[in-house]
Amino acid sequence: MDQKYEEIIEKCLNLGKLIADTPVYQEFKKAEYNLMHNPEARKLVEDLQTLKKEHYLKKMAGTEISKEDEEKMKELENVCLSNNQVYASNNANNNFQKLMETISGKIREGIQSI
Repeated sequence: MDQKYEEIIEKCLNLGKLIADTPVYQEFKKAEYNLMHNPEARKLVEDLQTLKKEHYLKKMAGTEISKEDEEKMKELENVCLSNNQVYASNNANNNFQKLMETISGKIREGIQSI
């Protein structure tokens, strides 16, 4: 490996450590842990993921999603977000994703500036 590559990898490791030390990441991990240890909240999320997967597979097969199926999805999403633990986890995940998108954008910006 050349020196530039090793330098990039080293900076990535340091960036990862900095990210792990942010309140946004720590809140994300805490919310994820709490969600996994709350059977009711975990079941809601698993049910929603299963339904989303079913919708995805239908779309990939060229099957139209019925209004009834769409309503069922919206209803389950609302039930999920009415659970405090799921809501907190969703917010923490969104905040972490925003941080990662910002970081990715800055990396792209740096690449394009050369």
